[in-house]
Amino acid sequence: MSAAELDALIDRLLPRVLADRDLGDGRVFTRLHLQHLWALSCLHAGQCYDETLLINRLTKRLPRHVVLSQDLSAALATA
Repeated sequence: MSAAELDALIDRLLPRVLADRDLGDGRVFTRLHLQHLWALSCLHAGQCYDETLLINRLTKRLPRHVVLSQDLSAALATA
């Protein structure tokens, strides 16, 4: 999957994941949001890919009012 295809998929699925109140308030992107977005994107793409790739692409696509949780920020710092 190309970076452009992954970006388009993130842009399409991210609002749905952030709006899901079962995953959180939509202001902090948590590990649960990440797992849900990763699973949905794998389903839509018809293939799975490394979750780290999603995290790296996602940081550029998150709305300004949404921050990464501390555990995801730490994972990015060590990657």
